[in-house]
Amino acid sequence: MATEFDKILDKCIDRINGGEDIESCLADYSEHADELRLFLNAMTQTKSTYSFTPSNSAKAEARQRFNNALRERQQRREARQPFSTRFLGWSRVWATAAAVILIAIVGYFGLRPVLFPSDNTPLPSPKGNFVFLISDDANAIGDFTSLTLTISGIGLLPEGSENWIEFEPEVDTADLTLLQGEVSQQIWRGDISAGEYIKVFIYISDVTGELKDEAEAGPVEIKLPSGKLHLSVPFQVSADTVTWFTYDLTVVATGSSQNGPKYILRPVVGESGAVTEQD
Repeated sequence: MATEFDKILDKCIDRINGGEDIESCLADYSEHADELRLFLNAMTQTKSTYSFTPSNSAKAEARQRFNNALRERQQRREARQPFSTRFLGWSRVWATAAAVILIAIVGYFGLRPVLFPSDNTPLPSPKGNFVFLISDDANAIGDFTSLTLTISGIGLLPEGSENWIEFEPEVDTADLTLLQGEVSQQIWRGDISAGEYIKVFIYISDVTGELKDEAEAGPVEIKLPSGKLHLSVPFQVSADTVTWFTYDLTVVATGSSQNGPKYILRPVVGESGAVTEQD
């Protein structure tokens, strides 16, 4: 039983690192939900704490928001005695964990204007130094007659910076059934600042799939973690060469014969990355 749990935990960690949320993973392994939640919360809290270093002013703003949230929570506790009684029964460990999570949430939304500035948008250019492509890694794609993504944005994080570079794709839809193997689709080309980049996001507003199986014909549920997918893949961009970055995706079957077909869309780190060449 311990071996089975370890394997499930490893799968959940991989899914969360690929951009999926904790609740989606817990729903697929409900029999281990309580144990998994403890380990996965600890992992995501650690990642949130050390993912970046905010400025002093940003820390102060986040601390103020956190204090305001605590005061509001105290007022609600006083107004609802049953909740207060349950809250006081929590262990110190869970109370500390709740505080860490709240700080991370407040800090993220408080700092989002800093992380995603609106005045740092590169413009497309047919001879630009950066090309962004989408491709698909074979997994459960063979189950589909079509699997279409609607891409609303792309984000790049320069090394040593907290300011993301974001831009909208020139081509905003891609059918992954047409992008298998070495086939890829260019969705943007333009000029971005030369330097090292360490993370890539794609924002997906919609994903629809049609199954081949006649018994299951029609639209099928495809989970997309948080409306975006991210990769931690370092790459270099130069002003005098062209960098071609391929973002590889895969769709994985997670359903059962009892619950029907379900699928998750994930990035593929091992197949994603950049190549550089002279234009």
